[in-house]
Amino acid sequence: TGGEVNIRIAARHYCRNVTRRMFFDKRFFGRGTEDGGPGTEEVEHVEALFTILDHLFAFSLSDYVPWMRSFDMDGHEKILSMAVGSVRKHQDPEIDRRIEMWKNGLKKEEEDLLDVLIMLRDGTGRPLLTTEEIKAQIMVKTNPILHILNIN
Repeated sequence: TGGEVNIRIAARHYCRNVTRRMFFDKRFFGRGTEDGGPGTEEVEHVEALFTILDHLFAFSLSDYVPWMRSFDMDGHEKILSMAVGSVRKHQDPEIDRRIEMWKNGLKKEEEDLLDVLIMLRDGTGRPLLTTEEIKAQIMVKTNPILHILNIN
């Protein structure tokens, strides 16, 4: 309708949509809006991911004086904890639901990378990854900076 478009927000959501489609075979977490845009759950998820990225390289006194970490003087621990919690709030139920689908036989074909992680088996047919390991891998793999730093 001739309104302004914030390119930064559009690019962030586009990149997250591509990654989400690769891992979860879905465009949004929750329901989108009537015009096809992201809903509140999706906005919260993307904002949490970029909050994590913003704070990973931020200066923190406790990085240089480790005994001060428990004081969280700059508030980064709390901010990161809340952001990771928000990301997990949206991703973990989807992972749990998909694992149950495979266990119950409702899903038989691998359609995305989450299915591949769930179906990884050793020589005896036992799963290679536990549920928690799958969740950690998804958290790291869907956030390129976390993957580079190997943080989960």
